[in-house]
Amino acid sequence: MDNSKKKLLKIWADQIWSAAGKGALGKESLRISDIQAVAGPRAGALEMLAGLDAGKLLRAFAKNDAAVLRQFVPWQFCGEPAVFMAGRYVRVEAGWPGKLAQTMIRLGDLGSRPKGGGRWVAGKNEYGRTVVPALGDKTPHFLVSGSTGSGKSISLQSAILQLSQDPDNSLVLADGKYGESLNKISHLPGVVGPVAVDGPGVRAALGWVCKEMRKRYENGGHRGRVIVAIDEFQEWAGDKVFVDLVRRVASQGRAAGVHLLMSTQHPTVSAFGDPSVRRNLSGKLALRVDDADASRVAVGSNLPRADFLLGAGDCYTVSPGNCHRVQIAYVDEKEIGKAGSGQHLFDTWPEYSGEAVGRVPGRPRRKITHKEIGVSLMSAMESEGRPAFKDRLGAEGLGRPGSDRASMLLKLGRNVVGWLAEHDVGLCYLDGDGNEWDID
Repeated sequence: MDNSKKKLLKIWADQIWSAAGKGALGKESLRISDIQAVAGPRAGALEMLAGLDAGKLLRAFAKNDAAVLRQFVPWQFCGEPAVFMAGRYVRVEAGWPGKLAQTMIRLGDLGSRPKGGGRWVAGKNEYGRTVVPALGDKTPHFLVSGSTGSGKSISLQSAILQLSQDPDNSLVLADGKYGESLNKISHLPGVVGPVAVDGPGVRAALGWVCKEMRKRYENGGHRGRVIVAIDEFQEWAGDKVFVDLVRRVASQGRAAGVHLLMSTQHPTVSAFGDPSVRRNLSGKLALRVDDADASRVAVGSNLPRADFLLGAGDCYTVSPGNCHRVQIAYVDEKEIGKAGSGQHLFDTWPEYSGEAVGRVPGRPRRKITHKEIGVSLMSAMESEGRPAFKDRLGAEGLGRPGSDRASMLLKLGRNVVGWLAEHDVGLCYLDGDGNEWDID
């Protein structure tokens, strides 16, 4: 740990420890049993073990826009200080001033690269260790989010460059900003065809991916990965064909070795076109975004706050059960030049055909009756849980479904009711006598 950072973190820890013990953080003294100092590349942090007083400590530092916490930081911090729970610890963070911040970490300076396995080097975390995400069973797909100046494009380019070095990987690239980000790496080994930059092109590229996925299911196995990288995917969120193709890959790709890296400047719920796409992006690279709403989508939860990050590669890497604050590794023209080049399988993508794509075999369509939909709407409007919903289905003579089907039907009802409320659309019932009844 840098000596200057070490001294500042000790001052910070001592001040908080003393204030908590004297009752200066609330109406009573708070017991902190341990404080760990963390000197990251872009921010200093303290992780405090407070046992049963953790909630009180968290509230004391979080209230009034972290007004109390700000007074204890012993340096001229950059950005916004943050406080949140990290496991059992109350964690506080504050950005280093410019002279202490490490904003440039080159990919070439981080030592050996991972060999295969869908892995790549993201950057360096707060403990000086290299963080290596992986496209696999736990994180088959990743969302990369970040506003202008956050380092999003560099992060995506770095991942694609490294993944291209594994001969078992095939790469399909699409760029919603007319190739601005991905054209410069379209020559890399393993890239299947030209960068798709418009509606017909992206439908054709994803159509080929879905046909490949279908073949893998039909053959009962596969060799290697197909990795689809889409920058600024929100540009096609209104294209129903695009949304359907991405939804198929997101929901069915894992078992076939087909993976998504989806990137956007504007991580909003509506940007995905289908909520199931967002839910299947279990891996996250969340760089600085514009506000708390964007942060919730980028990180996948309310905390930590990606809108408090400092830009220029400051990032949270998130996978199930893990979250690291990382400085993204910078990729320059020299690194791109060293990566070599390959030959495209296609000079132009085969024209998209919905009939040729078809459905993935072995996944039969399941029917939902109109009566089931009606009952699910009523249960959703009454805010009923699954047991009550099952009872309601039974009372209507529809039988009691299994838990999975009941959950799916109830979720369908809630989604419809939520959409109606969001768009200020009311429900009504027409009885046998022609009378119209409003449903509140």
